[in-house]
Amino acid sequence: MLVRRLEDLLDKKVTKKVDAAVVVPVFDENCPKLVMIKRSKGLNRSAGHIAFPGGMIENGENEVEAALREFEEELGINPDCVDVLGFLRPREVHEYRIMICPVVGMIRTLEFEPNSREVSKVLVDELRRVLKSRRVADWGPNFECAGQLVWGASSRVLDDLYLRIVKKYGSIDAFFKI
Repeated sequence: MLVRRLEDLLDKKVTKKVDAAVVVPVFDENCPKLVMIKRSKGLNRSAGHIAFPGGMIENGENEVEAALREFEEELGINPDCVDVLGFLRPREVHEYRIMICPVVGMIRTLEFEPNSREVSKVLVDELRRVLKSRRVADWGPNFECAGQLVWGASSRVLDDLYLRIVKKYGSIDAFFKI
């Protein structure tokens, strides 16, 4: 079962202080899809970037609460439609010195209501295809999601997942073999 395999790879708690949280949304256990967004051009931070839905942690929130609140604000997905599986290693958005916590969650729907102020496009692609698109450039790892280049902090989040899978299963294909 893919959910169990994925859960086994993930951290159960966050061990570093973080400023923000994102959801790494996965849909459909049989043919897992990854959801990312293209951020609107008018935003103050990371405008036009391919990213995971998320944002800053507000007073009194933990990482999961912040990630799910932002997921709902950006894509209209009720937090009850997300099963949190665990965490990937926090990553820094270098240009802003913000530590983000990746919260991996299985989502139960692909019916989004994107907030056009924050999201210009929703990207959905097969998780296997995204992970197999990994390339390492001078600036670090990058991936492709629905034909869009993923780089920066989002690519480092994906690279953490990629490396965990390869370390435990030997290859991306072996992880997805049922």
